[in-house]
Amino acid sequence: MEPLHLTYTDGHVMVFDADTVLRLRRDYRIVGALEGSHPTNPQQNNYYGLPLILLPEEVALLSADPSITGLEQAQGAHSEQEQLRFDLFKDLHKRGFYITRGIKFGADYMLYPGEPMRYHSHYIVNLVDHQDKITPRQLIALSRLGTSVKKTRILCSWDSTVQQFIYVNVDWSEIG
Repeated sequence: MEPLHLTYTDGHVMVFDADTVLRLRRDYRIVGALEGSHPTNPQQNNYYGLPLILLPEEVALLSADPSITGLEQAQGAHSEQEQLRFDLFKDLHKRGFYITRGIKFGADYMLYPGEPMRYHSHYIVNLVDHQDKITPRQLIALSRLGTSVKKTRILCSWDSTVQQFIYVNVDWSEIG
């Protein structure tokens, strides 16, 4: 397989080549986020084009692959929270999901069962501290938001006693 070259600039890893974007999606299940405008219609802001900017978690995952170059300057996790996010991303990726940013839905990640251009996301994922208490009001708000957009909210936390992530699905349903 031909090596992939990614570009690190100004604290971000970017992809400027459409073929590389396709290979990242097809071979690595890496989605990133398109950030550029379309040359034929730069005024619109509904659809974005190249470059593709990779999430720090995607960069960390790809940096383990020796056939990918250009990541030498990219920094790893700086804090315990960033390391936890990367570990969660890696765990979800191992489970076969395509993963994108979840900020649009007040989450850390969105999970797709297949290529995001062909499938809708099924899950909204939040990383929560295993020791934090979630109030009933917070739980209701999280589950209602997920239900209103036809997705299941998943709360994830690292349980250091068993050394694994714990996943809790939260759905809002009507009583009666």
